[in-house]
Amino acid sequence: MLVTTRFARWARAVPAAAGALMALATPAALAQEPGQFYNGRTIAILMGTSPGGSYDIYGRVIATHIARHIPGTPTIIVEHMPGAGGAAAGNYIFGPGPQDGSKILLSHALPLMQRLEDPKGIRYDARKLHWLGAYDEIAQVMAVWHGTGASTLDDLKTKDLVFGSMATNHLSYQWAMLAKDTLKTRYKVISGYTTGGNLNLAMERGEIAGWAVAWESITSGKSNWVAEKKIAIPLVFTLERLKQLPNVPTLLELSSGPDREVVEFLANGTPLARAMALGPNVPADRVAALRKAFAALMADPQFLDETTRRKLAIRYRTAEETQALVARIVDAPPALVDRVKKAIGNTR
Repeated sequence: MLVTTRFARWARAVPAAAGALMALATPAALAQEPGQFYNGRTIAILMGTSPGGSYDIYGRVIATHIARHIPGTPTIIVEHMPGAGGAAAGNYIFGPGPQDGSKILLSHALPLMQRLEDPKGIRYDARKLHWLGAYDEIAQVMAVWHGTGASTLDDLKTKDLVFGSMATNHLSYQWAMLAKDTLKTRYKVISGYTTGGNLNLAMERGEIAGWAVAWESITSGKSNWVAEKKIAIPLVFTLERLKQLPNVPTLLELSSGPDREVVEFLANGTPLARAMALGPNVPADRVAALRKAFAALMADPQFLDETTRRKLAIRYRTAEETQALVARIVDAPPALVDRVKKAIGNTR
């Protein structure tokens, strides 16, 4: 089936529309088998970002290929609900959003936000979401612009630099602050940039020395930066070293003792920022069908060929593996969470 893509902007005040949305999940619809329900239907991949950036790239590619693995071969569209670093979309999929399997969340690191952010803004429980699995892990790297004269970890420890980031609840801020705390670097971190594009432009203009950018954002849109050595990458923020950067260490391997526990807590959330999930009350047979479809997508030659051409990494984790990472974060001891908050500059 021809897949179409549509972009929709949602208001943050979604509870006002909750009744109408929940009405979509009628008893008759909930009683249908997956093939009956999805046949001729349009379903949405929902993400908590505006169009553009690495989430949008992955969402579009997944939307192009996953439909043929879902019973009934529905049409897939893409919807955007930016706000609160992805928590707005998480809140929506957990509560007022339709619980019939017609919307699939392209997740941010919701378990991390659940433990690290102000609970007043979190209305979901990541343990109760139905996780389909993870298609990658968000591979953020410390990119340093060539004009700064800094390129190594020693430079970060000795030079007075300014790094940029998005909101303080965004991984671009948290990783930069955690590296500063763990490695005792001298740079300062400023927040408030609204998009990765704005951060890239600020780096090119010399407003900031660099930022913790998603590797896929570089490879898919700024690959010349690496080839032309416009950026140096002295550090990556993943569970394991990137295959494309085998000589660049992870922050996790550079940490030890109590610091390592803190870094590992944040690193466990990286696959969850590249995962997909359904609302907590979606019928079990549709959850099973979509998990099977997601697993099939991860082995689909056409899908893998396109991700290779677009230089998008795929590191598949099953639903069970993803759920285990969720539990590891959500069930972490409060004392550890407090140490993480302090290390990433969360003083609230």
